[in-house]
Amino acid sequence: MANIEILILITFLAEVIELLFFYSPILGGSLVKSYNLYKRSPFLLFGAHTGYIWLLIISIAYNNLSLPLIIAIALKTLDIFTKVELIKSVFIKQSNSNDLNEILNIKIPFWMYALSLCTYPYLIYLAFS
Repeated sequence: MANIEILILITFLAEVIELLFFYSPILGGSLVKSYNLYKRSPFLLFGAHTGYIWLLIISIAYNNLSLPLIIAIALKTLDIFTKVELIKSVFIKQSNSNDLNEILNIKIPFWMYALSLCTYPYLIYLAFS
């Protein structure tokens, strides 16, 4: 069995790296950062989600498909899918509605981004304990 502490630490560090890639005080700023990666290559946007890649690696390497790990992967998948759909809507189709513009200008407190620093390591702990 894997050393759980090391897996939790690496998961935490992967989430910190992802946080540094996408943090912005407003939701639209985070979307702009995602779009800048997407413009270069959609694979670069995918690669910036280090936590997602790490979750896939440990699920395959340790042949672990427990419920907490599946939940973590599903949450990350929905996050990436939502970002790509918002990028298509806002930047590619440029079909901005007033409601969407209001949502993109909402200030997001730092703790909302930092939730992943607690959530995903805890799910890894549950998956491997």
